Amino acid sequence: MKTVVKILVGVIAAIALGIGGIKLMQKIEHDQMVEIVKSEEVREIVEEQLKYLDNEALSEDGLIKTYEIDDSSIIHSPLGGISFNVFLNSDRKLRVVFELEKDSNTGKIEYSGGGYSSEVKKLVGEINND
Repeated sequence: MKTVVKILVGVIAAIALGIGGIKLMQKIEHDQMVEIVKSEEVREIVEEQLKYLDNEALSEDGLIKTYEIDDSSIIHSPLGGISFNVFLNSDRKLRVVFELEKDSNTGKIEYSGGGYSSEVKKLVGEINND
């Protein structure tokens, strides 16, 4: 009977260690993605794309005044790369989605796609209708 208990405790401990190891690896991967998204290289990409939406973005004359990266939205994209949300002008309804990937030849991070909420579309419409 004692042998069965020892084996059972050993199996449970092995499973717990396995689950803990997986969770630790996921945390490390997420922390690396956050570090990449907070980098200067990604900041330049985000600001370039915002200026594509609003030529005067991030200036006094622009309708897009500020942006904030939503750390909780940073995920590994199903097709590879990183996906995350950016909120404009401190308004969670003004959401822009970014998809980034690393060029395998140059190692440089590149914008690979994304989209934006209908509220951003209305804001962009205001810009383009002026």
